[in-house]
Amino acid sequence: MSSQDIQQRIEHTLSTLKSDKLTIAFVAEFSRGKTELINAIFFADYGRRLLPSDAGRTTMCPTEIFYDDERDEAYVRLLPIETRLQDTTLTQLRHDTKQWVHYPLEVDSVEQMQAALREVIETKSVTLDEAKHLGLYSQDLHPHQSQPPEMVEIPKWRHALISFPHHMLQKGLTILDTPGLNALGTEPELTLNMLPAAQAVLFVLGADTGVTRSDMEIWQHHIKGFQSSRQRGLMVVLNKIDTLWDDLREHEDIHDAIRGQQRSSA
Repeated sequence: MSSQDIQQRIEHTLSTLKSDKLTIAFVAEFSRGKTELINAIFFADYGRRLLPSDAGRTTMCPTEIFYDDERDEAYVRLLPIETRLQDTTLTQLRHDTKQWVHYPLEVDSVEQMQAALREVIETKSVTLDEAKHLGLYSQDLHPHQSQPPEMVEIPKWRHALISFPHHMLQKGLTILDTPGLNALGTEPELTLNMLPAAQAVLFVLGADTGVTRSDMEIWQHHIKGFQSSRQRGLMVVLNKIDTLWDDLREHEDIHDAIRGQQRSSA
């Protein structure tokens, strides 16, 4: 009755028990304030946004935030996007440190950490053929162009590991910050192995938008639909609740609007 997939899950569960780690995946469509939420939970003490979350810029590659007990140091480790051309899984690449670019994090210097963590959203321009070869070009993204562009902007990195000494991370918590729908589809291992292996999935919606069609697609294809056997560990949260606050409206009206958005989202 066993299969390779079941065998992998059993092995992953055993290694999770051994390492005593708890993984929570944060999943959201573009611009739902997911990275901002992670900033608020883990980096608020610095009084700055350490993880980049500028308007129009988003998490470009899956990012794991944890604390490396073995090395006992803070760092950012980045896997170049070109490794997509190798016939090697992300799980195997994790153990091959030569393939990763390593930046130490100076936890006493906010400026140094901000600069190092900015790398996570870096992009680069490649030719159309290179982008297609890497599986990172889709004609659907350029419907207004009569002919394909010569150069295409793609993520610079395929995966990021951030080791940071926050007290919750030091106790064994790992946060998986996933990119929006555009990248969930392009990094199959994220959906096939990493999301199902997470002990909990936090699905972030925007209070200003409610449930959109693309939110529903992620929910059905990557979360609920893909893990139909999962009965617990799924949470849906309404973020950006402050967008519903309005000085020109009564408090009761605002609360009614929030409750209405909660009901319709549920």
